[in-house]
Amino acid sequence: MKPVTNTIMAVAFLAAIPFSAVHAQSMTGAERQAMIENFLQADTNDDGLLYQSEFELLMQLNADDNLGRAAIVVRTGAYARAFDRLDTNSDGAVSREEIQALADERG
Repeated sequence: MKPVTNTIMAVAFLAAIPFSAVHAQSMTGAERQAMIENFLQADTNDDGLLYQSEFELLMQLNADDNLGRAAIVVRTGAYARAFDRLDTNSDGAVSREEIQALADERG
């Protein structure tokens, strides 16, 4: 997958992570960049999809950087619940389409 496509997908994913629209709008450029970098790092097989273990890595990276509500997911161990919210077709991976659909829903 091309880096530009990965970046676009990462930005869409960031809009879908469970935090309020107000918080998403108040994020700094540095926070958005950190989330994008974390997403790309978590996509360990570079296929543009996040599987459960990759998603958990993303949440940990975002929690380490104090981004979004990832720390709550990590602290409570709610990885599966957050992942399931995104994986609407239950195929075990979060696709760009699923991420975009949730981002549009929150829109």
